[in-house]
Amino acid sequence: MQPMPDTPNRLFEVACKGCGQVLVTVEHLRDPEIAVLEDHLRACCQSEPLPDAPLLGEIMARVRVAAVDRA
Repeated sequence: MQPMPDTPNRLFEVACKGCGQVLVTVEHLRDPEIAVLEDHLRACCQSEPLPDAPLLGEIMARVRVAAVDRA
């Protein structure tokens, strides 16, 4: 697998699949952003709760990621 080239003009918008709310717009998902996603999913998707220590894949399965250009 080749590393992704640096694309400084590219951002990623992450939205909840459950409610459609855009949660973060970032260059890279790091721990602080993942915590925001986890907190939102715990509040939004109570009918399908996350495990106590969810794997990243469990979180990412519940969000939609789209590449967006910087304004």
